[in-house]
Amino acid sequence: MTKILLHPTAYRVASDEQLVDLVRSGDDRAFGAIHARYEARLLAYARQLLGGAHHDAEEVVQDAFVRAIRALRADERAMALKAWLYTIVRNRALDVLRRPVRTTDIEPHAASLCDSGGDPHERFARREDLAHLVAGLGRLPERQRAALVMHEMGGASHRTIARRLDVTTGGSKALVSRARAGLQRERAGLQRERAAA
Repeated sequence: MTKILLHPTAYRVASDEQLVDLVRSGDDRAFGAIHARYEARLLAYARQLLGGAHHDAEEVVQDAFVRAIRALRADERAMALKAWLYTIVRNRALDVLRRPVRTTDIEPHAASLCDSGGDPHERFARREDLAHLVAGLGRLPERQRAALVMHEMGGASHRTIARRLDVTTGGSKALVSRARAGLQRERAGLQRERAAA
């Protein structure tokens, strides 16, 4: 039997469980209510996971909602909607972090990146250092890279990282420490190459 809520206010005050039941019965307005309830929170969460990358965060959340409506309509299992949505967003954000090449719009940062003077050799060395850092990040194991990015770029606490990566707080500290050590080894290798050249 299909249940449909007629008054728009009813969707805003409905519980997550009621909205899930309504979505599964074919009520698109119920999914709109879920979207309105969680979009801003999920977007903030995705931004934090992705180190503030707004466009990637929007893409992750949009994709998470598309996956969510398909899954809700395909499956009748009971679920904790909020935790489930956050899990989808976390998994999609980790997929984005795994991409071999990530780009960013440097136009807003052009003034601070512009180096109109200085020794050309030093500028080349800085560029090379940055390229090696990016390559080193790409070679880190996925969980180490995610923990390091969340901690160093996103300012996330070890407690937050532990929750997001499903590890203990000590596990989060170990992941960040191993990631830093991996990058330090990369840097030491680069310095040896330069010294040998």
